[in-house]
Amino acid sequence: MSDLTTGLVLPVRHRPVSYGHDTILDLAEYADAQPGWHTLWVADSIMALPFLDSGVLLAALAARTRRARLGIGCMASLGFRHPVTVARQWADLDALSKGRMLLAACPGNGTGRSVERELKVFGMDYREKVARFEEAVTFLRQVSAGATSFSGAYTEVDELDLGPGFVQRPLPIWIAANPSPRASAATVDRLLGRVARLGDGWMTFNVTPAQLRERVNRLHELRPESDGPLEVCVFLNTNVGLDQNAVLTDARERWFQTAPRGVRVEDLDGIAAIGSPERAADLIGRLAEAGATHLAIEPLSTDVPRQVEALTDLLLPQLS
Repeated sequence: MSDLTTGLVLPVRHRPVSYGHDTILDLAEYADAQPGWHTLWVADSIMALPFLDSGVLLAALAARTRRARLGIGCMASLGFRHPVTVARQWADLDALSKGRMLLAACPGNGTGRSVERELKVFGMDYREKVARFEEAVTFLRQVSAGATSFSGAYTEVDELDLGPGFVQRPLPIWIAANPSPRASAATVDRLLGRVARLGDGWMTFNVTPAQLRERVNRLHELRPESDGPLEVCVFLNTNVGLDQNAVLTDARERWFQTAPRGVRVEDLDGIAAIGSPERAADLIGRLAEAGATHLAIEPLSTDVPRQVEALTDLLLPQLS
Protein backbone atom coordinates (compact mmCIF):
# COMPACT_ATOMS: atom_id res chain seq x y z
CA MET A 1 0.00 0.00 0.00
CA SER A 2 3.01 2.29 -0.35
CA ASP A 3 1.36 4.23 -3.20
CA LEU A 4 -1.95 4.69 -1.37
CA THR A 5 -2.55 8.15 0.09
CA THR A 6 -4.93 8.87 2.95
CA GLY A 7 -7.14 11.82 3.73
CA LEU A 8 -9.14 12.82 6.79
CA VAL A 9 -12.76 13.88 6.38
CA LEU A 10 -13.36 16.68 8.87
CA PRO A 11 -16.61 16.73 10.91
CA VAL A 12 -18.40 19.63 9.21
CA ARG A 13 -21.96 18.41 9.84
CA HIS A 14 -23.63 20.67 12.40
CA ARG A 15 -26.61 18.41 13.19
CA PRO A 16 -27.27 16.29 15.22
CA VAL A 17 -23.81 16.99 16.71
CA SER A 18 -21.78 20.12 16.04
CA TYR A 19 -18.03 20.28 16.68
CA GLY A 20 -17.76 23.94 15.76
CA HIS A 21 -15.17 25.79 13.73
CA ASP A 22 -12.49 25.84 16.44
CA THR A 23 -12.49 22.07 16.93
CA ILE A 24 -12.49 21.45 13.17
CA LEU A 25 -9.50 23.74 12.67
CA ASP A 26 -7.67 22.19 15.64
CA LEU A 27 -8.21 18.72 14.14
CA ALA A 28 -6.93 19.98 10.80
CA GLU A 29 -3.77 21.41 12.36
CA TYR A 30 -3.20 18.15 14.24
CA ALA A 31 -3.61 16.04 11.09
CA ASP A 32 -1.48 18.43 9.04
CA ALA A 33 1.38 17.76 11.46
CA GLN A 34 1.10 13.98 10.98
CA PRO A 35 2.88 12.71 7.84
CA GLY A 36 0.36 9.88 7.39
CA TRP A 37 -2.47 12.27 6.54
CA HIS A 38 -2.07 13.57 2.99
CA THR A 39 -5.38 15.40 2.44
CA LEU A 40 -8.00 17.16 4.54
CA TRP A 41 -11.56 16.95 3.22
CA VAL A 42 -14.70 19.02 3.79
CA ALA A 43 -18.22 18.22 2.60
CA ASP A 44 -20.50 20.61 0.74
CA SER A 45 -24.19 21.52 0.67
CA ILE A 46 -26.07 24.81 0.71
CA MET A 47 -29.44 23.67 2.05
CA ALA A 48 -30.07 19.95 1.49
CA LEU A 49 -27.66 18.72 4.17
CA PRO A 50 -26.59 20.35 7.47
CA PHE A 51 -22.97 21.21 6.62
CA LEU A 52 -20.94 24.27 7.52
CA ASP A 53 -20.05 26.42 4.52
CA SER A 54 -17.35 24.70 2.48
CA GLY A 55 -15.76 27.85 1.05
CA VAL A 56 -15.34 29.52 4.43
CA LEU A 57 -13.82 26.37 5.91
CA LEU A 58 -11.41 25.86 3.01
CA ALA A 59 -10.15 29.43 3.33
CA ALA A 60 -9.57 28.92 7.05
CA LEU A 61 -7.85 25.59 6.41
CA ALA A 62 -5.61 27.16 3.78
CA ALA A 63 -4.49 29.73 6.34
CA ARG A 64 -4.09 27.32 9.26
CA THR A 65 -2.30 24.40 7.55
CA ARG A 66 0.95 24.11 5.65
CA ARG A 67 1.38 20.64 4.13
CA ALA A 68 -1.75 18.57 3.50
CA ARG A 69 -3.83 18.98 0.38
CA LEU A 70 -7.26 20.54 0.89
CA GLY A 71 -10.21 18.91 -0.81
CA ILE A 72 -13.94 19.34 -1.12
CA GLY A 73 -15.78 16.07 -1.56
CA CYS A 74 -17.96 16.40 -3.17
CA MET A 75 -19.06 19.86 -4.27
CA ALA A 76 -22.72 18.99 -4.76
CA SER A 77 -23.67 22.66 -4.99
CA LEU A 78 -21.57 23.39 -8.09
CA GLY A 79 -24.63 23.31 -10.37
CA PHE A 80 -26.25 26.03 -8.25
CA ARG A 81 -23.28 28.40 -8.19
CA HIS A 82 -22.17 30.79 -10.92
CA PRO A 83 -18.99 29.29 -12.43
CA VAL A 84 -17.17 32.64 -12.63
CA THR A 85 -17.72 33.20 -8.91
CA VAL A 86 -16.50 29.67 -8.14
CA ALA A 87 -13.45 30.20 -10.35
CA ARG A 88 -12.57 33.48 -8.61
CA GLN A 89 -12.88 31.87 -5.17
CA TRP A 90 -10.88 28.78 -6.10
CA ALA A 91 -8.15 30.80 -7.80
CA ASP A 92 -7.60 32.64 -4.54
CA LEU A 93 -7.91 29.45 -2.47
CA ASP A 94 -5.22 27.82 -4.60
CA ALA A 95 -2.99 30.86 -4.19
CA LEU A 96 -3.62 31.08 -0.44
CA SER A 97 -2.84 27.37 0.02
CA LYS A 98 0.18 27.55 -2.31
CA GLY A 99 -1.25 25.03 -4.74
CA ARG A 100 -2.82 22.49 -2.38
CA MET A 101 -6.46 22.61 -3.52
CA LEU A 102 -8.39 19.62 -4.88
CA LEU A 103 -11.94 19.88 -6.20
CA ALA A 104 -14.11 16.76 -6.20
CA ALA A 105 -17.47 17.67 -7.72
CA CYS A 106 -20.80 15.96 -8.29
CA PRO A 107 -24.32 16.89 -9.40
CA GLY A 108 -25.72 15.83 -6.02
CA ASN A 109 -28.69 13.63 -5.30
CA GLY A 110 -31.81 14.16 -7.39
CA THR A 111 -34.50 12.94 -5.00
CA GLY A 112 -35.75 13.65 -1.50
CA ARG A 113 -37.75 16.39 0.18
CA SER A 114 -34.74 18.52 1.12
CA VAL A 115 -33.32 18.20 -2.39
CA GLU A 116 -36.63 19.20 -3.98
CA ARG A 117 -36.82 22.22 -1.66
CA GLU A 118 -33.30 23.29 -2.61
CA LEU A 119 -34.02 22.94 -6.34
CA LYS A 120 -37.16 25.06 -5.93
CA VAL A 121 -35.24 27.80 -4.11
CA PHE A 122 -32.67 27.98 -6.93
CA GLY A 123 -35.37 27.85 -9.62
CA MET A 124 -34.28 24.80 -11.57
CA ASP A 125 -35.02 21.13 -11.98
CA TYR A 126 -32.45 18.38 -11.47
CA ARG A 127 -31.79 17.94 -15.18
CA GLU A 128 -30.77 21.59 -15.46
CA LYS A 129 -28.63 21.35 -12.35
CA VAL A 130 -26.73 18.39 -13.86
CA ALA A 131 -26.21 20.26 -17.13
CA ARG A 132 -24.95 23.34 -15.27
CA PHE A 133 -22.62 21.15 -13.19
CA GLU A 134 -21.07 19.55 -16.27
CA GLU A 135 -20.57 22.90 -17.99
CA ALA A 136 -19.05 24.37 -14.82
CA VAL A 137 -16.48 21.56 -14.62
CA THR A 138 -15.43 22.18 -18.22
CA PHE A 139 -15.22 25.93 -17.57
CA LEU A 140 -13.22 25.57 -14.35
CA ARG A 141 -10.66 23.31 -15.97
CA GLN A 142 -10.28 25.72 -18.88
CA VAL A 143 -10.05 28.93 -16.85
CA SER A 144 -7.69 27.42 -14.28
CA ALA A 145 -5.26 26.60 -17.09
CA GLY A 146 -4.94 30.26 -18.04
CA ALA A 147 -6.73 33.29 -19.49
CA THR A 148 -9.70 32.15 -21.53
CA SER A 149 -12.92 32.98 -23.31
CA PHE A 150 -15.82 30.60 -22.83
CA SER A 151 -19.20 30.21 -24.50
CA GLY A 152 -21.61 27.65 -23.08
CA ALA A 153 -25.32 27.16 -22.61
CA TYR A 154 -25.25 28.89 -19.20
CA THR A 155 -21.96 30.80 -19.05
CA GLU A 156 -20.40 33.18 -21.54
CA VAL A 157 -17.34 35.27 -20.79
CA ASP A 158 -14.64 36.93 -22.91
CA GLU A 159 -10.95 37.14 -22.04
CA LEU A 160 -11.24 36.14 -18.40
CA ASP A 161 -7.90 36.20 -16.59
CA LEU A 162 -7.86 35.26 -12.90
CA GLY A 163 -4.13 35.74 -12.44
CA PRO A 164 -2.08 35.45 -10.40
CA GLY A 165 -4.71 33.09 -8.99
CA PHE A 166 -4.28 29.41 -9.67
CA VAL A 167 -0.95 27.84 -8.77
CA GLN A 168 -2.03 24.52 -10.26
CA ARG A 169 -2.66 24.87 -13.96
CA PRO A 170 -5.10 23.35 -14.45
CA LEU A 171 -6.81 22.74 -11.11
CA PRO A 172 -7.24 18.99 -10.46
CA ILE A 173 -10.93 18.08 -10.63
CA TRP A 174 -12.31 14.71 -9.58
CA ILE A 175 -15.86 13.58 -10.26
CA ALA A 176 -17.91 11.74 -7.66
CA ALA A 177 -20.23 8.97 -8.86
CA ASN A 178 -21.64 6.04 -6.96
CA PRO A 179 -23.86 3.68 -8.97
CA SER A 180 -26.05 1.40 -6.87
CA PRO A 181 -24.94 -2.26 -6.75
CA ARG A 182 -28.31 -2.96 -8.40
CA ALA A 183 -27.86 -0.36 -11.15
CA SER A 184 -28.24 -1.46 -14.75
CA ALA A 185 -25.22 -1.63 -17.03
CA ALA A 186 -26.56 1.41 -18.88
CA THR A 187 -26.78 3.45 -15.67
CA VAL A 188 -23.28 2.42 -14.60
CA ASP A 189 -21.90 3.40 -17.99
CA ARG A 190 -23.71 6.74 -17.90
CA LEU A 191 -22.30 7.66 -14.49
CA LEU A 192 -18.81 6.30 -15.07
CA GLY A 193 -18.84 7.80 -18.56
CA ARG A 194 -19.25 11.23 -16.95
CA VAL A 195 -16.20 10.53 -14.78
CA ALA A 196 -14.19 9.38 -17.80
CA ARG A 197 -15.20 12.45 -19.79
CA LEU A 198 -14.84 15.15 -17.14
CA GLY A 199 -12.58 13.95 -14.35
CA ASP A 200 -8.92 13.70 -13.44
CA GLY A 201 -10.08 11.32 -10.74
CA TRP A 202 -13.09 9.40 -9.46
CA MET A 203 -14.55 9.56 -5.94
CA THR A 204 -16.92 6.83 -4.77
CA PHE A 205 -18.30 5.55 -1.45
CA ASN A 206 -20.05 2.58 0.19
CA VAL A 207 -18.32 0.17 -2.16
CA THR A 208 -16.87 -3.31 -1.61
CA PRO A 209 -13.48 -4.27 -3.04
CA ALA A 210 -15.17 -6.52 -5.61
CA GLN A 211 -17.50 -3.74 -6.75
CA LEU A 212 -14.61 -1.29 -6.90
CA ARG A 213 -12.48 -3.59 -9.04
CA GLU A 214 -15.31 -4.13 -11.51
CA ARG A 215 -16.02 -0.42 -11.83
CA VAL A 216 -12.37 0.61 -12.06
CA ASN A 217 -11.93 -1.84 -14.93
CA ARG A 218 -15.00 -0.45 -16.68
CA LEU A 219 -13.85 3.12 -16.08
CA HIS A 220 -10.54 2.43 -17.76
CA GLU A 221 -12.40 0.95 -20.73
CA LEU A 222 -14.44 4.13 -21.03
CA ARG A 223 -11.52 6.54 -20.62
CA PRO A 224 -8.98 7.11 -23.42
CA GLU A 225 -5.42 6.24 -22.37
CA SER A 226 -4.28 9.55 -23.82
CA ASP A 227 -6.08 11.34 -20.98
CA GLY A 228 -3.41 10.14 -18.56
CA PRO A 229 -3.64 8.40 -15.17
CA LEU A 230 -6.86 8.54 -13.18
CA GLU A 231 -6.97 8.86 -9.40
CA VAL A 232 -9.47 6.58 -7.64
CA CYS A 233 -10.68 7.82 -4.26
CA VAL A 234 -12.80 5.73 -1.90
CA PHE A 235 -14.73 7.60 0.79
CA LEU A 236 -14.50 5.18 3.72
CA ASN A 237 -16.32 5.21 7.07
CA THR A 238 -13.80 4.05 9.67
CA ASN A 239 -13.63 3.33 13.40
CA VAL A 240 -10.67 1.50 14.92
CA GLY A 241 -9.72 0.54 18.45
CA LEU A 242 -8.45 -2.27 20.62
CA ASP A 243 -11.86 -3.09 22.14
CA GLN A 244 -13.92 -4.66 19.35
CA ASN A 245 -17.26 -4.36 21.14
CA ALA A 246 -16.71 -0.72 22.08
CA VAL A 247 -15.68 0.14 18.51
CA LEU A 248 -18.74 -1.53 17.00
CA THR A 249 -21.12 0.08 19.50
CA ASP A 250 -19.66 3.53 18.84
CA ALA A 251 -19.79 3.09 15.06
CA ARG A 252 -23.38 1.84 15.10
CA GLU A 253 -24.52 4.74 17.28
CA ARG A 254 -22.99 7.28 14.91
CA TRP A 255 -24.34 5.42 11.88
CA PHE A 256 -27.92 5.66 13.08
CA GLN A 257 -27.47 9.43 13.46
CA THR A 258 -26.33 10.08 9.88
CA ALA A 259 -26.94 6.88 7.84
CA PRO A 260 -26.71 7.39 4.05
CA ARG A 261 -29.80 6.63 2.06
CA GLY A 262 -30.41 3.00 1.17
CA VAL A 263 -27.58 1.59 3.32
CA ARG A 264 -28.45 -0.55 6.33
CA VAL A 265 -26.28 -0.95 9.40
CA GLU A 266 -26.02 -4.65 8.48
CA ASP A 267 -24.15 -3.63 5.33
CA LEU A 268 -21.35 -1.91 7.22
CA ASP A 269 -19.15 -4.99 7.39
CA GLY A 270 -18.50 -4.94 3.66
CA ILE A 271 -18.15 -1.21 3.07
CA ALA A 272 -16.65 0.27 6.26
CA ALA A 273 -13.38 -0.30 8.12
CA ILE A 274 -14.54 -1.05 11.66
CA GLY A 275 -12.73 -3.04 14.33
CA SER A 276 -9.11 -3.68 15.13
CA PRO A 277 -6.40 -1.79 13.25
CA GLU A 278 -5.44 -5.05 11.54
CA ARG A 279 -9.02 -5.71 10.41
CA ALA A 280 -9.39 -2.18 9.05
CA ALA A 281 -6.02 -2.37 7.30
CA ASP A 282 -7.04 -5.64 5.65
CA LEU A 283 -10.11 -4.04 4.04
CA ILE A 284 -8.07 -1.01 3.01
CA GLY A 285 -5.46 -3.29 1.47
CA ARG A 286 -8.12 -5.06 -0.58
CA LEU A 287 -9.49 -1.72 -1.76
CA ALA A 288 -5.99 -0.69 -2.82
CA GLU A 289 -5.56 -3.96 -4.71
CA ALA A 290 -8.89 -3.28 -6.43
CA GLY A 291 -7.64 0.06 -7.72
CA ALA A 292 -8.00 2.68 -4.98
CA THR A 293 -5.21 5.27 -4.98
CA HIS A 294 -6.59 7.50 -2.22
CA LEU A 295 -8.78 7.00 0.84
CA ALA A 296 -10.96 9.76 2.27
CA ILE A 297 -11.40 8.42 5.80
CA GLU A 298 -14.44 9.64 7.72
CA PRO A 299 -14.33 8.80 11.45
CA LEU A 300 -17.58 6.94 12.13
CA SER A 301 -17.62 7.85 15.80
CA THR A 302 -19.56 9.83 18.38
CA ASP A 303 -16.21 11.29 19.52
CA VAL A 304 -14.39 12.36 16.37
CA PRO A 305 -11.31 13.97 18.02
CA ARG A 306 -10.62 10.81 20.02
CA GLN A 307 -11.14 8.64 16.93
CA VAL A 308 -8.78 10.80 14.87
CA GLU A 309 -6.06 10.14 17.44
CA ALA A 310 -6.82 6.40 17.30
CA LEU A 311 -6.65 6.41 13.51
CA THR A 312 -3.36 8.30 13.60
CA ASP A 313 -1.75 6.10 16.26
CA LEU A 314 -3.21 2.69 15.39
CA LEU A 315 -4.24 2.59 11.73
CA LEU A 316 -1.87 4.81 9.76
CA PRO A 317 1.24 2.81 10.81
CA GLN A 318 -0.48 -0.28 9.39
CA LEU A 319 -0.75 1.41 5.99
CA SER A 320 2.83 2.63 5.62
